[in-house]
Amino acid sequence: MKALWYYKRMDKLIVLLDADDTLLDFSKSENEAIKKTLAEFSIPVTQRIVERYVQINLHCWKLLEDGKITRVYLDRLRFDMLFEEFGIKNKDSVAAGAAYRAHLTESGYVLDGCVSFLEEISKKYRLFLVTNGTQPTQIVRLKSAGIEGYFEELFYSEQIGCAKPYKGFFDYVFSHIAGFDKDRTVLIGDSLTSDIAGANNAGITGVWFNPKRLPLSNRAVPDYVVSSYEELVSLLGSLDEERKDKAI
Repeated sequence: MKALWYYKRMDKLIVLLDADDTLLDFSKSENEAIKKTLAEFSIPVTQRIVERYVQINLHCWKLLEDGKITRVYLDRLRFDMLFEEFGIKNKDSVAAGAAYRAHLTESGYVLDGCVSFLEEISKKYRLFLVTNGTQPTQIVRLKSAGIEGYFEELFYSEQIGCAKPYKGFFDYVFSHIAGFDKDRTVLIGDSLTSDIAGANNAGITGVWFNPKRLPLSNRAVPDYVVSSYEELVSLLGSLDEERKDKAI
């Protein structure tokens, strides 16, 4: 017979958390990594080329989320596009992609308030990480940030073979969570196209973490929108109480 603590743990709210720009400060890491990569390849580091890379990278990730390109092709495409646009010749985009990923692992910055947030909610709920980020890179960044220990398990799309927002990604995640129950599962993320669309596809509650207060699009519909960790703590508490009331 399993101990009472086991059943109590299984009955807790299940919180799926995205990594980049939800917990980790990806923008800061990305900025440092692209500057180091350009310098390594003897390409002048200007604000214009850095900003353009950020835009191209975002575009390529959207293509991946839409199923239009593969993960391997993404690594090459973003530098192919950047080099072509800036007339950069005789540079290996594959090697540049590898260098960028290597430099990205050198930084694991968290957003302000992230650690306190995880510390508080990990005492009350079951936490799982769900990320589309490259697995080896994310493993190092999460360890560097010191937050991997807050999660029961970390799920990587590269490991699963399917990315958010596709249902297959979530089917895998759900099947690997002991005592899983959709009715007490919440997904929190900053991306409408991967996180919130994923929650919609999977039939679970989706919370859009939107500290930049960006406008809604018609690509996904969040159940809730919050702009701070404080709002998230309050919302999770309300959802948990609501769930308990329904169970009575």
